Amino acid sequence: MIAVDGAELHVDVSGDGVPVVFVHGLGLSGELWNRMRRGFGTGYQVVLVDLRGAGRSRERDRGELTLARWADDLDQVVRSLELERPVVVGHSLGASVVLRYALEHPGEAGALVLIGAEANLSNLAPRMLAAAERIESIGLVTWVDEFWAKNPPFSQASLRRDPSMLEEYRARLLENDAVDYVRQCRAIAAAESLAGRLGEITQPALVVTGAEDDRTLPEHGRKLAGAIPAARLVELEGVGHTIPFEAPAETARAITDFVREARPGGDGHARVLRADTTPRNAREGPFGHLDVRWVVGAHTGASLIAFGQSTYPCRATHENHLHPNAEEVVMVVSGRGTQIVGADRLDLAAGDICFIPRNTPHRITGTSEDEDLVILWAFGGAASIEEAGYVSLPDD
Repeated sequence: MIAVDGAELHVDVSGDGVPVVFVHGLGLSGELWNRMRRGFGTGYQVVLVDLRGAGRSRERDRGELTLARWADDLDQVVRSLELERPVVVGHSLGASVVLRYALEHPGEAGALVLIGAEANLSNLAPRMLAAAERIESIGLVTWVDEFWAKNPPFSQASLRRDPSMLEEYRARLLENDAVDYVRQCRAIAAAESLAGRLGEITQPALVVTGAEDDRTLPEHGRKLAGAIPAARLVELEGVGHTIPFEAPAETARAITDFVREARPGGDGHARVLRADTTPRNAREGPFGHLDVRWVVGAHTGASLIAFGQSTYPCRATHENHLHPNAEEVVMVVSGRGTQIVGADRLDLAAGDICFIPRNTPHRITGTSEDEDLVILWAFGGAASIEEAGYVSLPDD
């Protein structure tokens, strides 16, 4: 239990490695993530937070629940556990809490994962207010059985795959104090829109949507991903709103893939980038060989750039070509070669650097008998060879 202003928050911490903090949605608790957490394996410190007014957390006095208050609580958890730039994951209401936390405490989170998210929670106000009024009138158990159960937050495909999730989720809802559940509903209905501030978010972000979500609509998720400068989108087919329940393995894989690439990108820390490798070409060509290729994209916090290493045995020649969308720099590591750039012929040796403007035909040939020509190359303004564009040309 972590003491915050006027409350004690239940926090479950397990594992060692990259800190990943999970924030649940309406009427749930850290147990929302139980199905999914097995997919994380080792190398992660998993932190499950029960929000104020939910789960096993306890309040001394029931004050007003707001995004701002939940976000401040989240900040206190991160500070109390001394987590260094954690990845912060939120589902539904929890995603809005994560967004508010990132906006009010810029630079504290290393990356964000927003699942079934809404930038403007008040879009859900009619549904939330109707639920609150019915629960106050007929009680939580009757509302769950007569209203919620007729339109649960799952896709039909998910229920066919795993009917047990309906009863499991129902049991979680009935663990709520009815007064606290109503307070959460009213907080969602009154929540301020964060849509106008999404451009302020500098962290890499992953937005995960369910294609069959009828609560936080998938088109809203797509808009959210488009408005955050360094965001990417994963949309899961046949999945409704409760994505960690319905697609736990897919959700875990999306998050861990994202974390490997995004953290601690853009935060000033050194990191090892993953290199794509290809089988080495035969010495006789035709293009020498692309040994490895690296990509540093916007999700790392860097400017768009792609770079790699290529090897050319003597007389191996890369075909004549140009890149319409990027400039290129070639740096010779060892050996000698001839670089043709437009009408210019350049003899290159170790330590030489050649600049190639975009849209300029060029080709390179290894010329040293005793060692291979090894070059490093880099594009400016493109995150891959594909983005730079590649146009083959006749050698003449």
